[in-house]
Amino acid sequence: MIYLRESFMRDDYSLKDVDICLLGIPFDSTSISHGSRFGPAAIREALKDIEGYDSKTGLDPFEKLRIVDLGDIEIVPGSYKLTAERITDTIEWIREQNPDVFVLSLGGEHLISLPVIETLKPETVVQFDAHADLREDFIGNEYSHATWAYHIAKGFNLIQKGVRSWSREEENALKELRDNKFSSPAYLTVDIDVFDPSIAPETGLPEPSGWSFDEFCKNLNSLKKENLIGADMVEVAPSGFNSPTAFLAANVIKRILCMIAKNKR
Repeated sequence: MIYLRESFMRDDYSLKDVDICLLGIPFDSTSISHGSRFGPAAIREALKDIEGYDSKTGLDPFEKLRIVDLGDIEIVPGSYKLTAERITDTIEWIREQNPDVFVLSLGGEHLISLPVIETLKPETVVQFDAHADLREDFIGNEYSHATWAYHIAKGFNLIQKGVRSWSREEENALKELRDNKFSSPAYLTVDIDVFDPSIAPETGLPEPSGWSFDEFCKNLNSLKKENLIGADMVEVAPSGFNSPTAFLAANVIKRILCMIAKNKR
C-alpha cells in the first residue's frame, strides 16, 4: 500500500521514466519547536519561484533532469511508528517502479531521514547538520529528531559535517565517527540549521557560527564523485510563504540537482 496525496505541482512524467522523485514528509511530532511540517509546502513554493538556471555550474537541472513530484506522504501525527511504516511502504513502492530513481525528500523533522535511509540502504550517510543527533534517547524518547543519527550510526557508515553542538553523552560517539571513510552508494541529509541563523533563521534549534551558502557548496562538491542515491532537506520551519529559509533550502536542492545533472553528462 502507498500513502500519497496529490501535489499542487503537476507534470507529465511517469515515475518509471524519471531521474528524480520528489517526496514530502510533513512530520514534526517529536520536535521541541514544531513547524517543520510546513517545510515541504514552503520549499515547493520557493522551488517554483527561483531561477532554474544556475550561473555557477551553467546548468538548468529542471530542464536537464526528468523530475516527478509525488506530493506528500500522509503521515500519522503523534506516531513515528505508523509514519515510518508509511514512509517505508511508499519508498519500497517507488523503488519497485523505478529502481534507479534518485529519491529527494522534503521534511519535516530530521527523524524522517531514518526510515528513508533504512529503506534505501546506502553504504554511507553524509549528514550536514549543526547538531550531532547521536543521543541514545532524548527526554525518554528512543526515536526523535535528536536520536535518529544514533540509530543510523549502528548500521551505516555515518559521516558528519558542520556539527558544532552536542551533549556530553555524545562525545564518545563523535570520536568513533571521525575515522569513517566515504564509500558508495551514499545518501545526503541536509539539516537547514547547518547554515548560520543569519541566513536560515526559520528552524527549530538555530546554532550560531554556521555555514554560508558558499561553504555548503564546497562541502557538497567534495561528494561529486560519490554515487548518491538519495537526499533530503529537513528542519525548515517557515513562518509563512515567501520564507527566506525556504528559498535557501530551494537553492540547496537546486545545487544538489545540478551535481546530479552534471554527472549525467
